[in-house]
Amino acid sequence: MSIEKRLFDTLENGEEVTLYTVTNKNGASVSLMTLGAGIQSLCVPDRNGVLADVVLGFDEAKHYVNPDFGYQGLAVGRWANRIRDAKFCIDGAEYHTPANQGTWTLHGGGRFSFTNWDVKEVGDDFVTFTRFSPDGEDGFPGNVTMDIKYTLTDDNTLRIEYTATTDKKTVINPTNHAYFNLSGKSGETIEGHLLQINADYFTETDASQLATGELGAVKGTMMDFTSLHRIGDKIDEPFRATLGDVGYDNNYCLRNAEIGKLSQAAILTDEESGRTLEVWTDLPGVQLYCGGWLEKTGSIGKGDSFVTYRRGVALETQFYPDSLNISSFPMKYALANEPFYTVTELRFTVN
Repeated sequence: MSIEKRLFDTLENGEEVTLYTVTNKNGASVSLMTLGAGIQSLCVPDRNGVLADVVLGFDEAKHYVNPDFGYQGLAVGRWANRIRDAKFCIDGAEYHTPANQGTWTLHGGGRFSFTNWDVKEVGDDFVTFTRFSPDGEDGFPGNVTMDIKYTLTDDNTLRIEYTATTDKKTVINPTNHAYFNLSGKSGETIEGHLLQINADYFTETDASQLATGELGAVKGTMMDFTSLHRIGDKIDEPFRATLGDVGYDNNYCLRNAEIGKLSQAAILTDEESGRTLEVWTDLPGVQLYCGGWLEKTGSIGKGDSFVTYRRGVALETQFYPDSLNISSFPMKYALANEPFYTVTELRFTVN
C-alpha cells in the first residue's frame, strides 16, 4: 500500500483542495479530495488487468461546487435525498432546511458537499476526513461532527465509514454521490451496464418525485432489477415514478434490510471489460440515479470523459427519502453522546 498527497486545485475563495491517492498492491487506486470529502477518481482493473477510472468527475475543483453538475463523487449530508416542504419535526419541535429545489430540500442544502473538509488521519491504506457542523446550520439541530473514513483494501474494496457525534437528538443520513461507468471508456453511457438491485419494492413518488409514504412493487414494471439486466432495457418506458426522459431517479427498499447489518444492495457489471461492482450497506435503501438530469451536450469532465446525460450511474445508500417525515419508513435518529455509525462497501471484482 502507498499514499500520495498533492495539491489538486484552488477554489475561487483561495482555499486549496488537497488530493490523497491510495494505491494497493494490485495497482488499483482511489483519489480522495478535501472538497466535499469526495472521490475524484477510482481506478480498478478489467479482466485483463488493465486499469481504468470508473467514476465521473472533473479536472478542476470549481466544477465540483456547481450543483447543476450532480454532486459528482461528493459526500452528502446532513440528510441525503429529499425533504418535503424543507421542514421536519423532532419531539414536537419544527426545523426548517434550505429550499434549494423549489419548495423542498435536496441533499441537506449542499453545504456538506460543496465545502472543504479537514483531514483527521492518514494511514497507508486510508484517509479520514472530518467536518464540524454547528447547531442550527442549514436548520438542522445539534452540534455535529462528521468523520468519513475511506479505506482501500488489497482485494479492491473501497470501504466508506461514516461516524457522527452530536450533543442533541438529530437526523443523520449521509451518502456518497459517485457516478460509476465501469467500461472506463469516455464515449459510453451506462445503458449497456447490467444491474441487479436486491429489492422487491420502491418508494412511490408524486409529480415532484417526492416520497408519498407508499411502497410500489417492482414486479411487472420497468423498476424491476431483481435479476441482472441492462439498465437501458426499460429506462425510457413511461411510468408513474419517473419524469419525462430522466429515467431512473428512484429509491429502492432493500430486501430483508436491517439497520446496522451489512448486506448486499446491488450488483453492477460491464460485460465487455468484465468489471463488476457490488454495493454493500447497512442502511435500508439505495437510490438509483442514471444522470438523467445532466446536460445532453456541451459539458466538461476529466479529459474527454464528459459528465453528461446517462454517462454514469449513482447507487446512493441511504435511509428512504423524507423518512424523517414519514413514520412508516425505517429510520434511526442520532442521539446525544451516542456515536451514529454507518458503512458502505464498494467491492470491485472481474467477471
